[in-house]
Amino acid sequence: MIMAVAGLLVITGCETDAETVAEIADEAGMLIQVTASSDSSILGSPASGVDLPDAEVTITNAALDMTVSMTSGSLDNIAKIEIVKSFNDGPEVLLAETTTLPYNLVIQDLDGLLAGTGVVESDLRIGNVLAFRTKITQTDGDVYYYNSAMGNYEMVVNCSSDLAGTYTISYSSGVQPHYITELSPGLYQIHSMMGWPTSSYAVKFTDTCGILELLNDWQFSNTIYGEGYVDANGNIIWTTTGVENVYDGSNWTMTKL
Repeated sequence: MIMAVAGLLVITGCETDAETVAEIADEAGMLIQVTASSDSSILGSPASGVDLPDAEVTITNAALDMTVSMTSGSLDNIAKIEIVKSFNDGPEVLLAETTTLPYNLVIQDLDGLLAGTGVVESDLRIGNVLAFRTKITQTDGDVYYYNSAMGNYEMVVNCSSDLAGTYTISYSSGVQPHYITELSPGLYQIHSMMGWPTSSYAVKFTDTCGILELLNDWQFSNTIYGEGYVDANGNIIWTTTGVENVYDGSNWTMTKL
C-alpha cells in the first residue's frame, strides 16, 4: 500500500527555518516512498458501556511492517536516514537508523510499537495516533524531515473493520453497484460518490468502531460531507450526506452483497 507520493519536505538545520518547504530534488537529493503491509495496525475492542473517547481499549492486533525506499536521486550526500516516532504529537523517539535504502522496519507487538513513548496499553483510546516520520541528515549537517505526503506513516488506534466489498444503492433509475476497497485499516474508498454510481468520482471515508465519516477529499472543488454507521446486517447507512451546490442532507442505504 503506497503511502508516500508527493515531492515536498520540511527542512530543519542551524541556518534554515524549520517551517520552510522546499523541493526535494533541489534540497534533499532524493525522493522516497513509504509502504506498509495491510496488517500494519493497532486494533482492539473498547470497553463497553463507556463513552468511546474515555473507553480503555483491549488491543487484539498490533504490528508494523513498513519499508522506506528511494524512488529517485542519490545517497551520495546523505550521512544517515532515521525513522522516528511520536504518540499523539508527543516527544520524538528514535526508532531506527540506516545509511542504505530500501530499509524494512518490522515490529511485531504492542510493547515494541510503544517503546520509549511512555505510553502503555491502558493509556490507549480509540483515535490515538502513533506517527512515524522519515528524516535525513546530509553530510553537511543539514537535517530534513519529509512531509506527511512522502515520508510519514500513521497508525490510528481503531476497532477492527472489514467493509470492503460490493454494495448496491436503489436509485430512482434502478439498482446500481458501488465498490468499496480498503486503503488502510479503517480507511476506505468508494469507487464513485453516492448519486453518481457509474462516473468513478471516488471518495474516501473512515470507519471508527462502526461510526462512518466521509472525507472531504475528491477530484472536485465542491465540499462534501457524510455521516453514517454499519447496521447489524453489514449494510452501510449514510444518515446524512451532501455535495456543495448539488444536494444536502441526503441519506443512502448501501446494501452489502
